[in-house]
Amino acid sequence: MGSKKQRLDQTVSAIQARWGSRALRKPAPQAPDAIPRISTCFPSLDALTGGLPRGGITELLGAPTAGATTLALKAVAQAQAGDDTALYLDLGRTFDPDYAARCGVQLDHLLLARPHSGLEALEAARAVVAGGGAGVLVFDSVADLLTEPAGPLASGLRQLAAALARSSCAALFLTPLYFGDVNSPPYPPGFALPHYATLRLHLEKEAWLQSRHDVRGYKAQVTVLKSRQGSEGRQAAIAITFDGVVRGNGT
Repeated sequence: MGSKKQRLDQTVSAIQARWGSRALRKPAPQAPDAIPRISTCFPSLDALTGGLPRGGITELLGAPTAGATTLALKAVAQAQAGDDTALYLDLGRTFDPDYAARCGVQLDHLLLARPHSGLEALEAARAVVAGGGAGVLVFDSVADLLTEPAGPLASGLRQLAAALARSSCAALFLTPLYFGDVNSPPYPPGFALPHYATLRLHLEKEAWLQSRHDVRGYKAQVTVLKSRQGSEGRQAAIAITFDGVVRGNGT
């Protein structure tokens, strides 16, 4: 074995001596996952997923009050803390500036868009991403695309995914599950969001957190539906508390 390695080293040295050191060399070691990410602000979830991937789509699925919106807003606050610009596409006209501020979002530095249609939202998002103008964008919500023509929406999603792949922007799509069935999300026909998503998380509220007779938050379970980390099916428990400031797992 040793003599084989010596002969190989001698051959490599001879090639490099004749054609230069760059002609033949070992590749630099790469980390298993070199995708830059944004912290979720939930340590248990970060440990499971590594955070929310830049240059790709994260889909957050869950019933209302399961924590998807809170998770998205905490990610926006985290990105803003790193001097990133955030774009929030409020299709459902449900954005609550007071709650966002309590999640740590800097409203003065937030781009809030209320597009007239889902197609307009996808086109605006693609333009901002392609121009390098955002570090994170939130699409709220997938359910508000149901009245849109399927063909243009599918094309718009494909173009947005392509623009994201060439950027450092993290896109978050909120997919509400009004009947709790993660296998039947409200996608328009042909809207292949699960295919384009790098990370898919399912959030389920487990219990309210109470102090005496007052509700001070809730516990939720997050299940990884898709991940390049190879953590599909694994779960993380998170806690969201609110006492003037919305906190996740004490952060």
